[in-house]
Amino acid sequence: MFDENYRVFELSFPGLFNYPEFNKLNKMGASAEEKEKKNEMTQKSIEIIKRYHKAEKLDLANVPTILYAHGFSKTVKLPSFFRTQDGFVIVTEACANVLKQFRLGESVLYPLSFFDIQLNEPVNAQTYYFFNIAELKSYLCPEYCTQELDKRSYTKHEGYQLFSLYHADYADYAIAVEKEVLACDVDLWQDPELNHSIFMSDELKKALDEAQLSDAWQLFLCDLK
Repeated sequence: MFDENYRVFELSFPGLFNYPEFNKLNKMGASAEEKEKKNEMTQKSIEIIKRYHKAEKLDLANVPTILYAHGFSKTVKLPSFFRTQDGFVIVTEACANVLKQFRLGESVLYPLSFFDIQLNEPVNAQTYYFFNIAELKSYLCPEYCTQELDKRSYTKHEGYQLFSLYHADYADYAIAVEKEVLACDVDLWQDPELNHSIFMSDELKKALDEAQLSDAWQLFLCDLK
């Protein structure tokens, strides 16, 4: 969730948002009609981003299939886990193969090719995965978390207070969760009360460790209450 986890990449969502079309509209000297079309597409993109961050499951017809870059070096090795600038989670094939061995519930991994829209050619032949995390589990104990935990003035999920923690304040045991989490029926989820959170089981963490894929996730131990 830190700055180095983010990459300036883009996605299309078939039937909802076409990034190559949007990219063409994003130019100097656009006509009034083109500007109006761009504004409409921007609003549609915002709606998709909001739905994703509320852990909503995308319809199969709308899932992305291509990850877009602009002038990206073919020699750069991407981390096992990263987010696009809009916060969409992307993982490498090796990481996806580990995740698929665990209980993901309603969360789904969708394969992506990697295309450079500026150079009009594939970046590489590797497969990446768009991770649609659609499992919400409420275990957060805000009263036992670090004092740096910030109570937000708005909510994302009805019936749940929203909190956030600045990335520099994350540390082992800064976040407290109910001990009932040990009986959770999935191995990876988001908590509706902690903004942009991803939690995972010890078993999944160990598997990522063994595959030497956990560093990019920047994981921290939770305090059980």
